[in-house]
Amino acid sequence: MNKNIAWMFVFAFVSLSARAQTERVDTTLNIAEVKVTGHTTIHKVDRTLLMPTAEERKNSYTPYELLMKMAIPNLRVDIMKKELKAFGQDVQLRINGIIATSTEVAAILPRDILRIEMIDHPGKRYGDEELGAVIDIIVKRRESGGEINAQLRNSPNVFFGDNFLSAKFNHGRSQWGIDYCINYRAVKHMHADMDEMFLLGGKTIHRVQEGIDDRMRYTYQDLGLFYNYMLPERFTLNIAMRNNIRNAPHDNDRKSRIYNAATPHLQTFSIVKDHPSHYTPSLDVYLQYLPTKQQTITVDLVGTIIRSRSRRSYKEYVLPQSPLADITTRVKGLKHSFTGEAIYDLTLPSKAVFSTGIRHYQAFAHNEYTGSNTALSEMNQSRSSAFAELRGNLGKVSYTASAGLTRSFFKEGGERHTYTLFTPTLRISFAPHKNGYLNYRFTTNPVIPELSSLTNVEQAIDTIMIQRGNPNLRTYSVYDNSINYTFNKGKVSAALYMRHIYRKNCIMEQLFEERGHIVMMDDNQRSLQSLSFWPEFTLRGLDLFGIKNFLTLGLEGGFSRYWSHGNDYYHTYNSTYLSCSVTMMYKEFSLMLKQSTRNSWLYGETIRKGENISVAVFTWNHKRLSLGAGVFFPFVNNYRTGSERLAKVASSTSWNYLKEAGNLFVLTFGYNIEFGKKYNAKKKRIENSDRESGVLKVSN
Repeated sequence: MNKNIAWMFVFAFVSLSARAQTERVDTTLNIAEVKVTGHTTIHKVDRTLLMPTAEERKNSYTPYELLMKMAIPNLRVDIMKKELKAFGQDVQLRINGIIATSTEVAAILPRDILRIEMIDHPGKRYGDEELGAVIDIIVKRRESGGEINAQLRNSPNVFFGDNFLSAKFNHGRSQWGIDYCINYRAVKHMHADMDEMFLLGGKTIHRVQEGIDDRMRYTYQDLGLFYNYMLPERFTLNIAMRNNIRNAPHDNDRKSRIYNAATPHLQTFSIVKDHPSHYTPSLDVYLQYLPTKQQTITVDLVGTIIRSRSRRSYKEYVLPQSPLADITTRVKGLKHSFTGEAIYDLTLPSKAVFSTGIRHYQAFAHNEYTGSNTALSEMNQSRSSAFAELRGNLGKVSYTASAGLTRSFFKEGGERHTYTLFTPTLRISFAPHKNGYLNYRFTTNPVIPELSSLTNVEQAIDTIMIQRGNPNLRTYSVYDNSINYTFNKGKVSAALYMRHIYRKNCIMEQLFEERGHIVMMDDNQRSLQSLSFWPEFTLRGLDLFGIKNFLTLGLEGGFSRYWSHGNDYYHTYNSTYLSCSVTMMYKEFSLMLKQSTRNSWLYGETIRKGENISVAVFTWNHKRLSLGAGVFFPFVNNYRTGSERLAKVASSTSWNYLKEAGNLFVLTFGYNIEFGKKYNAKKKRIENSDRESGVLKVSN
C-alpha cells in the first residue's frame, strides 16, 4: 500500500510540473470528417463525443490502450483482460453502432478511430438495463480493398497469451470479415486461504483452510464471420456468425490443509477439481431501413445455442486411499435462446426524436446433473417489453423521457411465475455556463432471475456447504438516481458524480442451517441501497519540456456507502478508492502508467474485495509495425483478491493468491496490411446477445 501511495505522489508531482500549460486551442470542429482542432469533449442530448488526438491514436497499440490514454471520466479500462467498466457496471461495445465483442474491438487499428461516443446509463433502448454505459467506436471503413491485422501479446516467463488475426475485404457496398482470437493461461502457483466460522447445532466450528499451490489452465477461442451491405441513407444489412469455445481443464482447482482452530494438530486435506467447457454458436441478423429522411426502422434477430459440460469433484481425506468425503458433480447442459427486437424512430418538425420499440427474449434450457446427486432440469423463460421515448431540446435544456412495460415468465416442472413491471425513465441536461454541463437521470429497470439461479437443483460444495437453486425467485425493480457536473475547458476536464441506487426485493444470497449443513441459495431480500460520490480530474495533451502534447494525467477517487437489508440480516459497508493514470508520448514512443487502490463493494452478505491495479506499458509504433513491452502488477510479489462473508451461520474471510500474476512481463507485436479507399460506415443501432448457460453455479 505504501508503494502505491508513493507512486501516486510521483504521478501528481509530474502533473503539477505541467499544470502551467494553459495554451488555448482552436475551437473548430467538422463533424462530417471529425477533424478536431478544438475541444475534445462534446455533449449531445443522449451521449458524449470524445475525440482522440493524433498523438494518442498514433502511439496506441490497441483500442484499449487508446481508451486508457484518453483518460475518459468514469470509464475503467483493464488492458490485460480487455474489459471496460463504467459506474461499476458492464459496458456494451459497439463499432460504428454495431455490437462488437472484445476481440472485434481489439482488431481495430487505433489510427482509424475517428471518435468515441459514450452513452452512460443507456437504459431500455439498448436492451440491457443493467449496463453502465455503451462505448461506440466510430471508425473509417474502406469502399474497396481491405486490411489484414495481426496482434500478439505473450509473456516470456509465464504461459500467457492473447493473440488474434483479423481480415476485412470491401467491394462496392459490401464488406466481408473474419477474425480469430485465442487466449490462454497456465499457472502452477494458485491457492486460496479461508478462515470460516460455522454455527451448527448450537455449536461454533472454526474451520481454517490453508491453501496449497495448485494449477490453473484454460484456453478461450473466438471465431467470427461477418457480412455487411449498405445502401447509403436507405438500407443496411449486417449478418454476424460468432463461435465461442471455452475449455478450462483446471478452472478453479484448489488444494487445502483443513483443521479446526481449536485442534490445529488434527488435519485433513482437500482437493477440488473443476473442468467446465462450452461451445456457443450464434447468428445475428440486423436490418435498418430509412423510408424517409425523418424515419428509421430497425430490426435485430439473434439465435444462440449454448452446449456446456462441467465436472467438479471434491475429495477430503487424511490418507488419499481412504477419503472422508468424495463428491462428484457432472452437468451436461443445452440452452436455446432467441432474441428479437424492432425499433421505429421519427424525427418531428421540432427536431425532437420519437422512438418506440418492442423486444422479446425466449430461452429453453435442458440440464442433466449426474454424480453424487442426480437431477434433470428443464426450464422455459421469456421476457417481453415495449417502450416509447421522446428526446429533444427545450431552449437550453436537453431531455429524454421514456416509459416501458416489461412482462417476464418462468416455468420449470410444476412451478411457473409471471410478473409485469412499469419502467419510466427521465433524463434532463443543460449547460449552466459556457464550459459546464449538468446532467440528471432517473431510471427504473426490471431484473429477471438468471436461469442458473432458478433451477431446482442442489450441489454439495464440501462436507459442510450446499449450493441450492430457487425456482421461486421473482423479478424485481431497480431505482437509479444520478446527477453529475462536468467542466471542460481547453486541456482541462473535471467532473463530480453522485449516484443513489435502490434495489427493492432484490435477489441476494441467503444462508441457513439444515440437517447439519449450511445451505446457500439466492432469495428475494428486502432491499439493497448504495450512495456514491466520486470526483475526477484530467489534464490532457499538456506541453512539457518543449514537447507538444507530451503528458496526459487522470486522477479519480470515490466513496460509496452500502445498506444491505435481507429477510433476516442487515449490513452496512463503506468503500473508498483512488486511481491515477499517466501517459507520456514523444514522436513514435509512448509510456503509460496506471495505479489504482482496491475498490470493494457489498452485495447481500458478502463484501467483494477488488484488486490493486498497477500497470506500465511502453510501445513503439512505426508505420504498420508496433512493438511493445509491459509489466502488470510490478509492485506485487503475490497478486490477490478476496471476499468477506458476514452471515451469522457461516461467516468467513478468504483470499485468492496467484503468484504468476505479480510482476507479469509481456511483449507485444502488431503488424497490419491495408489497401483501398475509406468511407464512414453506417451505424447499427441495436444489439442482442445471450451468454448465460442456465447451469447452477457453485460458489467456491
